[in-house]
Amino acid sequence: MTVQQDIQRRMTREFIAQDPTTIALIPQQLEVQLSGSKKLVAQDPREPQDFKLIPMTFDQRPTVTADGVERIISYTLLGAHDCALEVWDTWSNDEGTFLVVAMAPGHGYEKKGLVEHHLPVR
Repeated sequence: MTVQQDIQRRMTREFIAQDPTTIALIPQQLEVQLSGSKKLVAQDPREPQDFKLIPMTFDQRPTVTADGVERIISYTLLGAHDCALEVWDTWSNDEGTFLVVAMAPGHGYEKKGLVEHHLPVR
């Protein structure tokens, strides 16, 4: 590891520590059913980790439209370079379900997941 990477890793951890979100991610395994359809199956939760949950846009529209269609909200989930974060990881809280749908380049000093926030149907 270079001095520059060490500095970037430290700065990432400090940035996360300023406003952390502690999450126990639940890995999901994609399984093919007999019918040929695919289903996510929850695995054992990981130990809680600190992340920075960053909204990708600022949007004041309602989260559910007048005809009941859910609007999905996107976030970047930023973690330290050595965090356990993978595609299909999920977590839920009283604000709904969050699903990691893709990974972005982390450049060796951070991990970044693209997250879709599915709101609970009320």
